[in-house]
Amino acid sequence: MNPFLMAAWLQIGATAAPASLAGDGFMPLFNGKDMANFYTFRQVDGKNNDPEHVFKIEDGMIHMLDMADITQSQPNGYMATNNEYRNYHLRLEYKWGEKKLPVPRHPEGLPRDAGLLFHIYGPDSVWPQCVEFQIQEHDTGDIWLLNKEPRPTITATSNSATTQPAQRFKHSQEFDSLTAWNTVDLYATENEAVYVVNGHVNNGFKKLRIGPDGAPITQGKIALQEENSEVFYRNVQIKPLFATGGGPAYKVLVFTKTAGFKHASIPNGVEAIKLLGEQNRFTVDATDDATAFTEENLKQYKAVVFMSTTGDVLNDAQQSAFEKYIHSGGGYVGVHAASDTEYDWPWYGQLVGAYFSKHPSGTPTATVRVEDADHPSTSSLPSTWTRVDEWYNFKSNPRQNVHVLVNIDESSYKGGDMNGDHPITWYHDFEGGRAWYTAMGHTKESYSDPLFLMQLMGGIEYAAGRSRVAPHDAIVLFDGKDASQWLGIDDKPATWPVHDGVLESPATRANDIHTRQTFEDFQLHAEFKVPATNPPHTNNEITNEQARGNSGIYLQGRYECQILDSFDHPLKDLNDEGAIYSVKDALVNASQPAETWQMYDITFHAAKWNGNQKTANARATVYLNGVLVQDDTEIPHFTTSGKPEGPEPGPIMLQDHLNSVQFRNIWIKPLKKND
Repeated sequence: MNPFLMAAWLQIGATAAPASLAGDGFMPLFNGKDMANFYTFRQVDGKNNDPEHVFKIEDGMIHMLDMADITQSQPNGYMATNNEYRNYHLRLEYKWGEKKLPVPRHPEGLPRDAGLLFHIYGPDSVWPQCVEFQIQEHDTGDIWLLNKEPRPTITATSNSATTQPAQRFKHSQEFDSLTAWNTVDLYATENEAVYVVNGHVNNGFKKLRIGPDGAPITQGKIALQEENSEVFYRNVQIKPLFATGGGPAYKVLVFTKTAGFKHASIPNGVEAIKLLGEQNRFTVDATDDATAFTEENLKQYKAVVFMSTTGDVLNDAQQSAFEKYIHSGGGYVGVHAASDTEYDWPWYGQLVGAYFSKHPSGTPTATVRVEDADHPSTSSLPSTWTRVDEWYNFKSNPRQNVHVLVNIDESSYKGGDMNGDHPITWYHDFEGGRAWYTAMGHTKESYSDPLFLMQLMGGIEYAAGRSRVAPHDAIVLFDGKDASQWLGIDDKPATWPVHDGVLESPATRANDIHTRQTFEDFQLHAEFKVPATNPPHTNNEITNEQARGNSGIYLQGRYECQILDSFDHPLKDLNDEGAIYSVKDALVNASQPAETWQMYDITFHAAKWNGNQKTANARATVYLNGVLVQDDTEIPHFTTSGKPEGPEPGPIMLQDHLNSVQFRNIWIKPLKKND
């Protein structure tokens, strides 16, 4: 079992555990207490009508079909999220109960059956249009395409050798328990998915579309199904993909001072950010005392959150200290009334992006639209999102000075006065620092809404410099358009194909590419995806492990950070994913399954030389998927296939190693000698 899943099992034990585990980035989708974030639907009773008490919350668990009379069949149904989700890692545990209700059309009996439904689109029905992660005795991990016409299509990455029916795709192997708790992990990335059962990959698909030539299905509601079998669910958690980059733990200051209207939701916001910190490796200091704004004190924080501050909250000296903090690379996060703050401080108005002017009365329901889905604060939001909030109008439109992420559809409510162009969430690099703002967050309920928290978490990560967004002083090596920054091994323009925003190795083992520029000390970010490997598990283990999605990122063209399908495989032999090849294996197995996008964040310090005599080895700190896998590791020599060491700087090289590995969003930031 993956070490992180093993740790989760050890903490979970035999009783219901907390809704999330510290430091793993997950947030509760089911809070363990009530139906917040969900509604129920049943075939006969409809929405939020459960006279039979089919859906119960008890002891931190969801208990379905605990019926006194098990001789009578029950209509099928589910418990579905109010919101849609996109680009996420969902984790839950399930366990079978003893009760099994009859199914009239199958008098001979059926296996106990339930399901995780996702990418639900269209109206509620007993078989909604969606994809199912089958939960069933002996069949957990099957893919079902539940639908009416037009029928969705997929390209299956299942490893089953049997002929597949058009609507069902069998899992590769059986990993589920019929008596104990089972852990299910779903990686849903755009119109692709990977299914994991008890730490083992056993199914997946690509290219989910409506009809043979239809549009990709990339988002939808999530539901837990009841289907004539007593079942328990617990620890239903969700984690946004692509939100968190690599880096050590850091500190955030949450500032709550008000010199005007004081929002009742401020304490909820503070507690929510503290919980996000526990889940995402940052600690939080919260204060309404402006004396915290001194140059010396602010140095300890990667980001400062203005949590619905109002009015004049800082004096001249404190304002000067905050300006210097931003100029030195600090981060600002503004939430809701942060734009109703410091009207007599023009610099602050430029930082936040716009000043509040007015809002319609109450908290109407409105629809917001994601403009840029590539930012860490929006990558898991649906393309449109209907929610209740206090919708701000602004004194000026910030669009020409900021990068707008989300706008509000003024036709969906009354009171918008921005002439149809109404930004509501945005970011921008500002005078050496970073600023992110959302006008959402008025209500207490916002701070228990997973979608709002995903947005807020991504904003904090960006402001703190911990996201996948290239810093303003970085060099973009691949932006999804072309390979113009790269050369082949003969120093001619690189010939790797670029398609759908990705750079793909041609799988020839004779066509490595390297950057045109050379580098000494640097920070490097690269995202990659390894192909599925057949077969994936020990019963039919590939004899040559180096055939599992092999590639590598060579620092200065000399030292390889290994790329390999190492999920659910033991770390050994100094050559697994996260290893400095042939030098040191990863500290832990932080790999995600093949066919999911993964991230390297690397800080590299070149070897030191006196003429041609090396005086100090190269060093690298490496984060894989946000997890530390190399901690300032010394690299005493060049690695296999790398170029010999020398005092001259070197390029970044991507290896072509007989596997079609894909890359995207590659950037590098040269470092000063004392960084």
